Amino acid sequence: MSRRREIMFQTDARHSSIYMYEPPMGIRQIVEPIDEVLDLGIDTINYVVGDCAILLYDTKVGEKWGHNVDLANHEVWHRAGLSLKMMLDQGIDPLEVVVDHAHERGLNLLPHLILNMLHTPPNRETNCRVSDFCTRHPEWQVGDEPDYPEAAHDAPNRLSFAVPEVRENRTAVIRELLFDYESDGIEMNFRESAPFIARREVEEHTDTLTDWLREIKLLCAQAEKAQGRRKRLVARVPATLSGNALMGQDVKSWVEDGIVDTLVAMQAGGDFAGESGRLRELAELTAGTETTLLCGLDSVGGEQTAEVHRGAVVNAYDAGADGILYWRYYPAPHRYPYTPEDYMRLRYLAYPDYLAHVDKVFRVGPSERDRAPAVTFGLEEQLPRELAVGEPVEVAIDVADDIAGKREIGELWGCELRVMLHEFQHHDEARFHWNGTEIPAERIRKVDWIFQMRPSTLLRGYRFHVNLAAEALALPLKGTNSVRVELLKKDAQLVHPVQWIDVDIAVDYLPARNALRLDEAYNGPARPFIP
Repeated sequence: MSRRREIMFQTDARHSSIYMYEPPMGIRQIVEPIDEVLDLGIDTINYVVGDCAILLYDTKVGEKWGHNVDLANHEVWHRAGLSLKMMLDQGIDPLEVVVDHAHERGLNLLPHLILNMLHTPPNRETNCRVSDFCTRHPEWQVGDEPDYPEAAHDAPNRLSFAVPEVRENRTAVIRELLFDYESDGIEMNFRESAPFIARREVEEHTDTLTDWLREIKLLCAQAEKAQGRRKRLVARVPATLSGNALMGQDVKSWVEDGIVDTLVAMQAGGDFAGESGRLRELAELTAGTETTLLCGLDSVGGEQTAEVHRGAVVNAYDAGADGILYWRYYPAPHRYPYTPEDYMRLRYLAYPDYLAHVDKVFRVGPSERDRAPAVTFGLEEQLPRELAVGEPVEVAIDVADDIAGKREIGELWGCELRVMLHEFQHHDEARFHWNGTEIPAERIRKVDWIFQMRPSTLLRGYRFHVNLAAEALALPLKGTNSVRVELLKKDAQLVHPVQWIDVDIAVDYLPARNALRLDEAYNGPARPFIP
């Protein structure tokens, strides 16, 4: 760990482990999720121990993956259950192996518990991730909630944690993970599949969830005393105080009452690469307390490039975060196993002073796969937005870098504003404003993406590029900037509306005044380098 920052990395017993390998798995395959991220500056491994109700270790109080399979309709999850059984039959508890191995390698390890408890009706044929407990209790389902618009994307078949038996079922597993394994605590996921009570139960049972966390915190303290090892309570939440409260998650009390040791804030209603205001609210909450705040980054969406992630990291630290969590680290285009470029992205995450001099992209726009619908948290995404003629739309984008300062010392290579308008035609017209000033038309490069044979997204329109490093234009401010787009003229025959999809700011630096960039070369006569 660096002096001030913590870097967490979520890996798991599923996608890059038991799903991939033909059984029986050996010890080398079991510990591979640990060894493959060594020497990258990672401090803590967050290890997913199953799919909440069913678990991928030798649990004595929960339900093992595949323990109740009759007929299987999912080949991957079926094989995972068979693989687990083979390990256990050989006397190998994969979680015990991973915990011990992480510690041998100098890493902390937090079992990560997904909290979704989903009812599935009884059936001989299952996907192999069905628990008897959830099947036996249809009466504890939340059900549909048509009176609550924010419940549009909630799972109606989830069991409510307002029910004492549901909480106790998970408490037993948490107790086991804290006391029976030399873990460094527990991470509870209050972001995926949230909310964990019904929307109609929020007023009555917000305190119920808080009291339950107090109980878990007490278990952490007891296990810490019993094992002589620090046991942290880590809560993963959406990065919005109001959105958590809307779901019965009183994060304010969790922090002020000292219940959680660490908050991991995940994207909600916007990406940290361009929107850090809600993260800043959480940082103000944790400031001066014993609770640390980490920013959670995904990498599954194709737009989540290394440059975008650097923008998110520096924005997060600028907002007051104490570290970074990478979860679902399967970056495009190779996903997994990792390439040298994928490993390089993980370096220097704890050092914003170093990243301040590295190329990056600040971005506002939708994500391909990594964010829950904003309405779930009572929020609204800035983009995408439909554009109507004569009705300007303005978007705010946060930039942590002091780009003007880099130009003053001769280290700015380029800075470009880019706006994508889907369904914009060649004869349509639009006007653009940057931080309140209209951008002259001659300063805008218009790029045709209506149809291309090269690999691209499904977007069809025009992308507009503006060189902000030009002397006649203002560079981005350190802080919040604004971009306004007004549609002036639209093709009347095309029925599809013009949509503003995303906006980003790409900034590239030189390593020093008049220095070469990595991709620059001179092919004239030259003598070979002799050290």
